[in-house]
Amino acid sequence: MVSDILRVRVSELAARFNGEVEENLGELELTVDGRYILEALTDAKNFADVPCDFLHDLCGMDLGDHLEVVYQLSSLRGPQRLRIIARVERDNPVINSVTQIWKGSDFLEREAFDMFGLQFRGHPNLKRIYMWDDFEGYPMRKDYVIESHEQRAVMRVRKEGE
Repeated sequence: MVSDILRVRVSELAARFNGEVEENLGELELTVDGRYILEALTDAKNFADVPCDFLHDLCGMDLGDHLEVVYQLSSLRGPQRLRIIARVERDNPVINSVTQIWKGSDFLEREAFDMFGLQFRGHPNLKRIYMWDDFEGYPMRKDYVIESHEQRAVMRVRKEGE
């Protein structure tokens, strides 16, 4: 059950950032343009009566025509939960890093970069976390072309320093 106070605060955020609010599986979802993500997350973290101050997870999503970054928030002081979704252009997937708000988002943003090609502006160490450095493409994107069995069978030689 979503509290009335949280519903009011999220509606105010939606009005400020021209966002959309809906309830899905008992949680509020706020969808905003990626340009406003730092402000929206900072405001949500600092809600007066119902702060959503804990980042549980951050992940990328490919919806075909655009990408999204999904932030799962809850509170260390109450039962409230909130999902904030930032829409990002597919051709220019750049969004501000939230490491200045939550240091723990470091590896989560690196994973989204590695799998979806999302560029987190201001990230302190944005580099691949799963795939090797010269890996081409982003395997979780819908336009990623899977290699043939012959290509995958070729042994990759580890470079000096890896």
